[in-house]
Amino acid sequence: MADKEQQTEKLLPQIPVLTEYLQVKQELTTRIEKLNAIKELTEENKKEVKNGIAEINKVKDRISRFRIDNQNAFLKYIEPYINQCKELEDMCNKGLSEIKAKVKELEEKEKADKKATIEQLWELKIEATQNRIYLKFDMFFQDNMANKTTSMNIIEKQMTEFIESKDNDINFIKTNTDDPEAILLIYLGNGLNLTQAIKTYQDRFKSEAEISAMIAAESSQEQSTSFEKKLDICIKIKQLPKSKVKALQGFLDGLGVEFDVEVME
Repeated sequence: MADKEQQTEKLLPQIPVLTEYLQVKQELTTRIEKLNAIKELTEENKKEVKNGIAEINKVKDRISRFRIDNQNAFLKYIEPYINQCKELEDMCNKGLSEIKAKVKELEEKEKADKKATIEQLWELKIEATQNRIYLKFDMFFQDNMANKTTSMNIIEKQMTEFIESKDNDINFIKTNTDDPEAILLIYLGNGLNLTQAIKTYQDRFKSEAEISAMIAAESSQEQSTSFEKKLDICIKIKQLPKSKVKALQGFLDGLGVEFDVEVME
């Protein structure tokens, strides 16, 4: 066993070791702290600071080069193993695709059959409900009910509670609201939420009333500001050319003024 491990180790590339790691880390820490300790940059210390920055950048570049070179060498070495793993993974995916499709097809059929069973139960329960014409199966059914793990007993209980609750809501709308048809329409199209349906109707009714009031107010204002007044105008024209008379008549006509013109001889 030991011989096999030794042979395996010989096949592996020599792992590079950054032997100066701790030394370089300590040196960098010292230099960076020294540079950051300078509170004010002046002409005298600027050159020293710039040289310190340049030295640190050189160390960083050498470390980056070391990392990239050795990383690429190891990636090149393990690339065949990576490709082999991908090949086997792809083999699993392709090899199972056909049987997985059959499993999915069977599960979809089981869900469809269970949904049909739930719908049959719905038809039996809704038959005796007073407001059955308003309640549809799709209003109750949820996709997770068709899952194999969902108990039919739980679904039947939920169905009974749903039908009783919505039947009571509709009866309330019919007997306790001023505009049952409008509210029922909102209720059925808005998630079967009684409180929300009534609020939506009230908001809509309020909006319509406000609009009607605004229209009435504007109409009343227009009527109050429009008036007709009759003026008696006597126009005396002395030595005015006939062309000017016609211009004056046209002007008064444009104002909507009724007038008589008596020509003075």
